[in-house]
Amino acid sequence: MTFLTVFALFGDDFRVGFFPPAADVMFFSLSLIAFFLFTFELVASAVAKKGYFLNFYFWLDLISTVSLLPDTGLINLNSAEYSGSTGDNEALKAGRASKASKATRVIRLVRLVRMVRIVKLWKMHGAQEEVDEFEENEIEPTKVGAKLNEWTTRKLIVMILTSVMVLPYLEVSGWEETVDDFYVHNELENIYQIVSGNASTQMENFFIDQFVESVGSDELIYAKFCKVGPENRDDSCRELFPNDSYRSLDDIKTGLRGEMSTDTSYGNDLNLIQYEWIRDSASYSEITGDYMSTAIIYVQYSQESVYNIFKTLLVMAILVFGTVTFQKDAQKLVLDPINRMVTVVHTLSENPLANTSALAVAHEEEKAGDKDYEHYETILLERTIVKIGGLLQIGFGAAGAAIIGKNMKAGALNPMVPGKMITSIYGFCDIRNFTDTTECLQEEVMVYVNKLGFIVHGTTNDYYGMANKNVGDAFLLSWKICEDRLPGFHAFDEEPNEAIRIRACETVRVVVKGKGTTDRSITPTEMADSALAAFLKCLVDLDNANTAGSLTEYLRHTRVVKRFGPDFRIRMGFGMHVGWAIEGAIGSHFKIDATYMSPHVEMSDRLEAGSKIFGVPINISHWLYALLSPAARKFLRPLDRILVEGCPSPMTVYTYDVTNFPTDFAIAKVGPNGEQEAVDFANDPQFTDLQKDLHPGFIENARQAVKAYLDGDWPMAKRTLEMCLMQKPKDGPTLRLLGIMSGYGFKAPKEFEGYTEMLEGY
Repeated sequence: MTFLTVFALFGDDFRVGFFPPAADVMFFSLSLIAFFLFTFELVASAVAKKGYFLNFYFWLDLISTVSLLPDTGLINLNSAEYSGSTGDNEALKAGRASKASKATRVIRLVRLVRMVRIVKLWKMHGAQEEVDEFEENEIEPTKVGAKLNEWTTRKLIVMILTSVMVLPYLEVSGWEETVDDFYVHNELENIYQIVSGNASTQMENFFIDQFVESVGSDELIYAKFCKVGPENRDDSCRELFPNDSYRSLDDIKTGLRGEMSTDTSYGNDLNLIQYEWIRDSASYSEITGDYMSTAIIYVQYSQESVYNIFKTLLVMAILVFGTVTFQKDAQKLVLDPINRMVTVVHTLSENPLANTSALAVAHEEEKAGDKDYEHYETILLERTIVKIGGLLQIGFGAAGAAIIGKNMKAGALNPMVPGKMITSIYGFCDIRNFTDTTECLQEEVMVYVNKLGFIVHGTTNDYYGMANKNVGDAFLLSWKICEDRLPGFHAFDEEPNEAIRIRACETVRVVVKGKGTTDRSITPTEMADSALAAFLKCLVDLDNANTAGSLTEYLRHTRVVKRFGPDFRIRMGFGMHVGWAIEGAIGSHFKIDATYMSPHVEMSDRLEAGSKIFGVPINISHWLYALLSPAARKFLRPLDRILVEGCPSPMTVYTYDVTNFPTDFAIAKVGPNGEQEAVDFANDPQFTDLQKDLHPGFIENARQAVKAYLDGDWPMAKRTLEMCLMQKPKDGPTLRLLGIMSGYGFKAPKEFEGYTEMLEGY
């Protein structure tokens, strides 16, 4: 096929230029063999090669194969059969021969399409070498390189073929490029023969008019036809001035300036034919020879100028097309993905917690019509960088934001970034009966914990929080309020009040997004309300998952039922606090954990542990209670005022009683502007619905009972607590206080200072 491809390009020219006519049969036979083999290859490729049929190379191969037909001798463009009288045949031969020569030139231009086969052979050879090289180095060839190479090759083929096939028609180097010179000579000779013969005047006029029409009255400015022979040598000649601008030879002499170019050729026997033509600014010389057919053709430079304009425009169009399309291909496959990668890295360096997945999503029009787009290496690399950024965010969390940001910038890897102080809300939650459950579930325990993590982490993220640490059976969550300290809420020895809360909301704003698509600025109080709503939703969703959700399979697990009985339910405890912490990395260059270090973080853990003592699922410190909105505080009741180890001042613990567990509780809502709607404890009936099974007077009675207890009026506290038990039997905090007071005979000891010391087990 390589030999036949070279033969198809040069064979016919070698036949005409270097071989005698006797060799034509051999060349025609080889061309016919090449035609059949190319046809077979075309059909075989259409059947066997995926995506080949009707694609770009299919049509080029089809055109190049069909262009072989004239080379086979089956079609002879230079011969024609004539019918009619002998005079008519002689007169029409030259014109038909001229048309045949034009068709031959077109066919020869079409033959240039065969050069595509050379490109294909080169591509096949180059591709095999590339595969061999890659196999030697154990590296796979790149899809993006192959696609870019294919697109570039296609466009180069189109550009080169367009130039080769169009530019020759825009060349005007002489009269022969406008009207076939051979045709003019032969027509003049034929007309001379007719005029000199015995043809009728009507036939003479017909062929002369045809000649003038074919040449054109603008170009043919003078023609002269004379009868020649001994018997009519003195007869007058017939002169024509088709161009209205020149009505005589004198007009031609004065109207044309510059050199006259003449071309003389000889006809049959003694018949001499003179063909003269003049270019613009050509000087006119006297026309001689009264006994011949003569024509003066005038070709102006304006025609050549117009062609030059079109030629320049065509070259410019090809250059612009090539530049734009080549750049577009590189832009689509290489530059755009690289730019998006750089944007992802830059975004993470500026905002390590930013959602970068949308930055790397290619436009739909880039994917259109390209089924391999998602498999290009640059696109895969782009997706990988986004995934790595996402994994960094998941692995380091909010506490590791500085580590991500610093190391995404220029410089060496340095995970040991100095910590910084922040003020945040901390939430700690623990899975109850985890050790026993782990023994029962064994390999399934990972999925079990992850399902609980999905509930906790997903809800926290929806309400502006961040998951920070997973410690087996526990999760640490955070809702960052500000850098540095928040006055009134950062230290244990501070006693925040309503005025301090209002001042904090006036001076500090937190930019959040949650489930929304647009950032919004919220106050520390709204952040606190959102954190409380998140933990309440975790509590409700956990109960629903036990009832008819993702956790039911574990309740029916054979070993779980055997260990805990058929009424076992998966439960969690929650502790919430607000205060300062140092945000940073702990560990070494071998392994680091991004987290928060502070006694306030530890306090959230201790509050969660205290929930087991109080017998309620959620415990809230009085510092966070003070940061909540007044509407949210109405749902909370105090449990006790306690002094724990490591805390210099007593702390009042609050809880939110949940007696009803509705489905679809507290789903974050996004407004029309893309901003997440604020949590509204004052007007949203969902929060009231959580306590619809609670006695209306229970919370107020519990508040009065705790107040009487802390004031030392234990008899009053006893009576009120007993009322609370009637309203809510088996209430853990109520039973606990009654138990403490019963140990002292329901009389406060003299050393009682209005709080309970819990230095052990809390």
